Amino acid sequence: MQRIRGIATRFRRHGGAHGTGEKQEMTDPFDIRRAVASDAAALTAFATRLFRATYSDDTAAADLDLYIAGAFTPDMQAAEIADPSGAVFVATTGGTLAGYAHLIVSASQSDTALLSRIYIDAAWRGRGLAKDLLDTVVCECAARGVQYLQLTVYEKNTRAIAFYIKVGFAVTGSTTFTVGDDVQKDIVMELDVMARPARA
Repeated sequence: MQRIRGIATRFRRHGGAHGTGEKQEMTDPFDIRRAVASDAAALTAFATRLFRATYSDDTAAADLDLYIAGAFTPDMQAAEIADPSGAVFVATTGGTLAGYAHLIVSASQSDTALLSRIYIDAAWRGRGLAKDLLDTVVCECAARGVQYLQLTVYEKNTRAIAFYIKVGFAVTGSTTFTVGDDVQKDIVMELDVMARPARA
């Protein structure tokens, strides 16, 4: 199963959710639904923006450019949405994309799935969106008979690691993750879906 770094949620340094410096009031509720083909372009732009914001402190711009060019295009996101072995869920508020999650179920191990991405706009941190998206993914896993949900997360992304531990993931090892020409270390984590308490 291909490893894809799973979370991009760091606060942006320059103010508002879109880097404008303007403060946003996040009062609208968000809706979570399965992605459709027409979401592909918006997902590409969203993922590109969040990946740069999250990893630019530790990764050279040229390496970020190489990775993004190979990972985020409308055609690639459309293929992920259409792939029957996976599921893409989007969270929107007022028609604006606030987050998304991409799940891949292993073809060789049907009891194991990979949380390949869970991306949350910085403006929505601390409002329960990451947990709600994860709950949606876990429900999808249960419906497909998946017992183990795996992910990889950058070793320096301490906030993400703390979140995953809080919701029940355990560290099972480490692996490498290449961004352009930069080989980085990721932590491998796993959740026993069947052992996780049911969503309230």
